[in-house]
Amino acid sequence: MKMIKIYSILLILLSVSFMQSCTEDFEEMNKDPLNPTEGSIPTVFNKYVSSLLYAGAEISGFHNGYYYYMTQQLGNAAPRYVLANLSNQMWTDYYKALKNARWLENELDNSTLKVDNVRACLNILIAFETLRTSDYYGDMPFSKAGKGSQGSEYFRVEYDKHEDIYKTCLDMLKNAVESFSSDPDQMSLGGGDILFSGDYEMWKKFANSIRLRYALQISGVDNAQATTHIGNILGDAAKYPLISGDEDLGFWPTRVPGLTIETRNWSLNQDSPLCLGTTMWSWMSENDNVDGSGIIDPRCKVFFETNNDGEWKAQKQLDPVDSQGRGAYNGGAYPSGRSEAATLQEWENKTEGCKFSPVNIYYANDKEFFPELFISVAEINFIKAEIYNRGIGVTKNAATAKSEYEAGIRSSINYWYNLVELKASKWYLFKPELGEDDIDDYLALPVVAYKTNESEALEQIYAQEWIALFREPAVAYNLYRRTEATPHDRSSSSHENNFYRLPYPEEEKNFNADNFNAALNGRSNTVDHKLFWHK
Repeated sequence: MKMIKIYSILLILLSVSFMQSCTEDFEEMNKDPLNPTEGSIPTVFNKYVSSLLYAGAEISGFHNGYYYYMTQQLGNAAPRYVLANLSNQMWTDYYKALKNARWLENELDNSTLKVDNVRACLNILIAFETLRTSDYYGDMPFSKAGKGSQGSEYFRVEYDKHEDIYKTCLDMLKNAVESFSSDPDQMSLGGGDILFSGDYEMWKKFANSIRLRYALQISGVDNAQATTHIGNILGDAAKYPLISGDEDLGFWPTRVPGLTIETRNWSLNQDSPLCLGTTMWSWMSENDNVDGSGIIDPRCKVFFETNNDGEWKAQKQLDPVDSQGRGAYNGGAYPSGRSEAATLQEWENKTEGCKFSPVNIYYANDKEFFPELFISVAEINFIKAEIYNRGIGVTKNAATAKSEYEAGIRSSINYWYNLVELKASKWYLFKPELGEDDIDDYLALPVVAYKTNESEALEQIYAQEWIALFREPAVAYNLYRRTEATPHDRSSSSHENNFYRLPYPEEEKNFNADNFNAALNGRSNTVDHKLFWHK
């Protein structure tokens, strides 16, 4: 399946069974980045950066099937792939990429050049990808992993405790920010830095923003560590800057020449039964009027479109699925020939199976405008709102919490409408428009206006963050598991599904048996074990 095309120096998505990459010349050092004749620090660094892009199977099989089922940000989500296969692929992808990172570490250790800044960038990437991946599995090899070329003692290594991985990675992020040097003789990555083009201030913001996210994530189980990191960041904004304004971080096709991201298009078309569910609809509209007259959230018409009858209709969140495990309803949202709906005929060309409002085709079929995010400014606003609401590492401040809450909503709405404008030349029909007062009107609604009661206000923060994370279900899932306070239909006992983590790949049982068994500590290799920070 052809998942991602990268025609510039963005190199390899490591999951070859779900994607195919091709390249053109970019710089002399990257003549053939898929098969370089010799390694260089910028080339391999760029190759490691490319591993941060989600694989197609990861999005379609895991995010769409499992995470959306749990977060309820979409309706008709259900497991559609063999979990063991997904687990094996994602595990393998992480360790293939980590080998490149370890090679870079060794090269930097032996370099005669000044490489403090390159090392800081590398450590930020290692920490981010490791935190993201360890939240899939829990305990996993890390501190000694990826070092097989350094000796046979690294062939089969023990699993690090998930708690220790967090501590190590949070410290790595802090130390990386503090180690950047202004020395002009520092080695430059040149074209190897496709994320920020050598802007080390953005690297610092990336590291601090990620550190703030994951520090808050463990605040319920390790308050001391969480408050130390949070207080450190929010106590010195000049030293530890965070993203703001339009600095939403991720892979932006419009900012990386030649990059197209096909995983979203493939996954949403592959999983076309995904649709507007009643949990999201209850926050998007004040009634069930099929003409959309009850819609109150400006993002609704960016996220979704009408069904085959031209109606706004949400599927009951916990409707059963058919015997094949696929959603019984809402197939045919994107039939062949509908493309991005350049004509009204194409727009209306949904099959009879499209009974509920699907994800908007202009988003679902996009490849060249919309980014794949690492972290958004809106998320940072909501994180800060929660921190000041609860007083984690800072003094409680209701006024600041309210300000950050409202800033998060503004940032989220503006982010989505900026994307609409970015795609304006190809958003042919029913392009949503944001009026001058629309955000203010939305903020004034009783369901949205910030509550004076602390606990009620916290519920609002979680709800709005959940909406803002619409296309980041992995982050939304973590928010749900950490708080159990995001919008959720609990009318069925199956809503939990006893799912908390991915099972370890079966290959580990054969290849690394002793450490595999030690990590399980007598438990079965199943999905029903909570991570250490899960509520």
